[in-house]
Amino acid sequence: MASSSAGVPVFSFVMFLLAAADLALFVWTLRRWREFRHPVLGVLAFLILALPYDTALVGAGSSIGMGDLLEKLSGPRFTLFALSVPLILIITASLARLAGFRWAEPRWLMGAVCLLATVFLAFSWRDILYFPDLQPACWADTLRYVPSVAPTQLCSPGQVVASNPGSVPLAAVLALPGMVLLGAALWWRRRWPWLFVGALAGLTFLGLPPTRVGPIPGFFGDALNMLALVATAVHFLRHPVARAARNSV
Repeated sequence: MASSSAGVPVFSFVMFLLAAADLALFVWTLRRWREFRHPVLGVLAFLILALPYDTALVGAGSSIGMGDLLEKLSGPRFTLFALSVPLILIITASLARLAGFRWAEPRWLMGAVCLLATVFLAFSWRDILYFPDLQPACWADTLRYVPSVAPTQLCSPGQVVASNPGSVPLAAVLALPGMVLLGAALWWRRRWPWLFVGALAGLTFLGLPPTRVGPIPGFFGDALNMLALVATAVHFLRHPVARAARNSV
């Protein structure tokens, strides 16, 4: 297990700072939902609410210590992930409608996206109802429980290497790249680059191998993705697309 210099829990403190930023993002999103009362902001607020818990728990892991308590507290992290990815499909389709893309306006399309998200949720029922088997993972001064532990993140020399990575959910394969594609379309057609920039940066951080760089970039990537989605929703709610622009795509 790597340690921070002089035993100072630097990386745990960084996780708490990131959790504070996540909480600020949640408060801002909730205020914007109260301003516009649009469902997409309500769903985003629900998803973002999980981020401070997720991030702060990793920051507090070394203080809580290895054992049943931290393991039980860690279970909901993976339930929330199973819930969030299909919902991002609905959010992305809703943003396309807010941006005035004609292809996103038919009700049947939104209904199809909602049905697809429901199917993904149904296939993920085990991940939603039951927590996975978790093992302690240590990196620098952080301690967390995860389904799969890399040899570089063992917490003790005698710990058995547990490998249960599972497969990448199909919903994630569709939803996350879909954010980037929609962001590119918004940049091209609506001169709004920030969904593309935020989603691409977020996916880059999420794609960094935690076995080499630790868990922090992944949590930062989640925050960037949510920030990009909320900022895009607020922008097009405040600045509705003119009819002429709507008829152009």
